[in-house]
Amino acid sequence: MTSYFSRTLTLTALLFASTTVAAAAASELSVSDAYVREPVPGRAMSAAFLEITNQSEQVRELTSVTADWAGTIEIHTHLHENGMMKMRQLPSLELPAKQSVTLKPGGLHLMLFNLNLPLAAKLPMTLCFDNNECMEITATLRSPM
Repeated sequence: MTSYFSRTLTLTALLFASTTVAAAAASELSVSDAYVREPVPGRAMSAAFLEITNQSEQVRELTSVTADWAGTIEIHTHLHENGMMKMRQLPSLELPAKQSVTLKPGGLHLMLFNLNLPLAAKLPMTLCFDNNECMEITATLRSPM
């Protein structure tokens, strides 16, 4: 009976520890200033911008973003190539340890395709990271002007 009690206690402690580690990992990433640029009339695409802060001691990666109101969301960057600005899709976005990464117009951004128009004022999005952790955020709709 003592062996059974000991194993049960050990398993309970391990379960509690793994839950605590998962909760701690989630709190090490935060998002602020999330917004979606209102699409140009007649177009079903736009862009989203935000700031992601990685408070952990480890590099993390944003691997995907989804939303019910968008058909596809891609992580993009702008490159200056042969005197022209070009957008390029990134497979993921590195989030350096103890730093923030800002997605802003003219730089890193989320490209939104096949939008379900008209868009609401509050737009829920799901950001997923390299450890299979996902975070629900809400972006606001902003006029481009």
